[in-house]
Amino acid sequence: MGSSRLEKHYEAQDNLIRVDYITDQGQYHASHWNSDLEIIYLLNGDADIILEKSKMKLVQGEFIVIDVNRIYELLCRESFMQVSVHVDREFLLSRAGVHPDSDQIGLMFRCSREDLTHEQLQPYLEICDLFKKLVPLYINEPYGYHLKTESIVLDILYRIVRYFSIPLYKDNIGELTQEQKRVQQFLDYIEDHYKEPLTLADMADAFGLSREYFSRIFHASLGMTFSDHLSRVRIAHFYHDLSATDLPVMELLDVHGITNYKHFSKRFKEIYGCTPRDIRNLSRVRG
Repeated sequence: MGSSRLEKHYEAQDNLIRVDYITDQGQYHASHWNSDLEIIYLLNGDADIILEKSKMKLVQGEFIVIDVNRIYELLCRESFMQVSVHVDREFLLSRAGVHPDSDQIGLMFRCSREDLTHEQLQPYLEICDLFKKLVPLYINEPYGYHLKTESIVLDILYRIVRYFSIPLYKDNIGELTQEQKRVQQFLDYIEDHYKEPLTLADMADAFGLSREYFSRIFHASLGMTFSDHLSRVRIAHFYHDLSATDLPVMELLDVHGITNYKHFSKRFKEIYGCTPRDIRNLSRVRG
């Protein structure tokens, strides 16, 4: 059986820009720290995005910009097609004219349909049209399509920098706070160790913190408990292998550190709206 997930990557500017084309029957990404600028455009379907505890809906033909150093969670319950552009932060700042020796130290990006001003509506729609032009290039791959893809992506970035960015200066913003840095480390550690029998006490000990202090920081930053987030991370990885491989369900549970099947089944259905068996059966039909 082949995967129901069709994914294609295109990289440009010495791998500082990456374009992903993804088709799947559903997708869930647990809360994670965004290290690059990311632009998500939905060709069809819809998605729930929780951006630092603020929930919003992304529907067909819309895009959202996820800024660097922000925590977000994404869920597509139904079949969807998506184009995602990932851009290295330093590359974008240099191309936008932000120099290391100037007072301006960066840019803050805020762009979603729900927050558009009247002046931003037209450039937002122009960016949507540019995303639509990427699709036939991806499907047909005409001679020289890499050049045209890169040209379109750079045009998208130009409009985002021009219309949806706010300058950041040394005198009004500092480095990441200690707690922000710790949360980033927490999420990275969980991603690396989620297959293990990881507990709240293990996490607190790994970072030299009390369980109470670790739990308070984690919940304040993500709006959920450590155990809830760990469960969501495991489910996301389980789902990917469920739809992309032929491995038996019980074997996948063991691979991804899932021991409480009753709790897992309940959470899986809350996220995807169906059972693992439903996903596996649909994958077989499509494969």
